[in-house]
Amino acid sequence: MAFFMAVVRVIYDKEETSAVRILMEAFICGSLTVSAGSAFAAMGYGQNWYLFCGGMIGMLGSQTLRAFAKKFINKKIP
Repeated sequence: MAFFMAVVRVIYDKEETSAVRILMEAFICGSLTVSAGSAFAAMGYGQNWYLFCGGMIGMLGSQTLRAFAKKFINKKIP
């Protein structure tokens, strides 16, 4: 889900122009979804959280998530 959402989002936003960059963004979003979904499963959450996570990561994109993570880490570790 994240893979396809990322492809559609990047094409719609016209952020990247080459097919390789579009596919790389989609693969990164898919990988992040698998990682986050595994974390949700380890915490005992159900399958629906995995799907929700996939949709959100695909919609936001890897660059937005990286910026959010950097801001969060910088707040916690000055």
